[in-house]
Amino acid sequence: MAIRNLRTLQRRKEKKRFRFLIVPPLITIALCLSVFFLAKQFLVVREIVFIGNHHLKNEELTAICRIKKNGELFGVSGRDIYLGLEQSPWVRDAVVRKELSGRVLVKVTEREPVALLNMNDKLFLIDNEGFVLEQMKEGTILLLPVIKGIDPVRDGETYTEAVRFVKVLHDKRVVSYQGDAEITGRRPEDITLKIDKMDIKVGMGDFEKKLARLAFVRDEIQKRNMNVEYIDLRFANKIIVKPVHEEAGEVGQKQGAGQ
Repeated sequence: MAIRNLRTLQRRKEKKRFRFLIVPPLITIALCLSVFFLAKQFLVVREIVFIGNHHLKNEELTAICRIKKNGELFGVSGRDIYLGLEQSPWVRDAVVRKELSGRVLVKVTEREPVALLNMNDKLFLIDNEGFVLEQMKEGTILLLPVIKGIDPVRDGETYTEAVRFVKVLHDKRVVSYQGDAEITGRRPEDITLKIDKMDIKVGMGDFEKKLARLAFVRDEIQKRNMNVEYIDLRFANKIIVKPVHEEAGEVGQKQGAGQ
């Protein structure tokens, strides 16, 4: 009899322990699910705010970010919104924040056009990584250098080097010009900057130093009132300047100028 009572007491303790360990977590889960479904039903998108966009209009961003006004606030995840925005070549990065007030704040970091790519006589805007943004619209006027005759796929290494050169031109703003600036070259070591019908042979690498040397030699050319066909900056210890032939049959001479 005593053994039976002992077993009964033990079973009761186990039931109490089971209720203590299992029931409270189940209640908590049920409450959380209830709050989630209620929030999903009653929390809606009341306002979508975009910050940092200059080239893309709010309507364009709204169309691609996969979230709509008066839609469920948590119906679309922040990651899905980001992936939608990433479809635009103009969007470098984005941060999405949802507020319980119903406001969705989207901070956009756009790519900045630094040059034009001439492909089959069509101009495309590119950023400082060589990323193609879009074809330039007719009637648009932008004073940007043009990369011409360099195919990003076929001439990948040359294109990469040309883009690096463009980035230095943009960041340092070393070369000022009034006319068109064109960058050409079949190989990286042949990269040439053409300004106002004058070729400046730049080659590959050390662009900041070469542009500093270019500023020096341009000052000298202006002082001497020289008419120049090309300037060659590819040598470490000299600058080669070739004057334009002033008379028919005259042979142009290469002039070395130290740094």
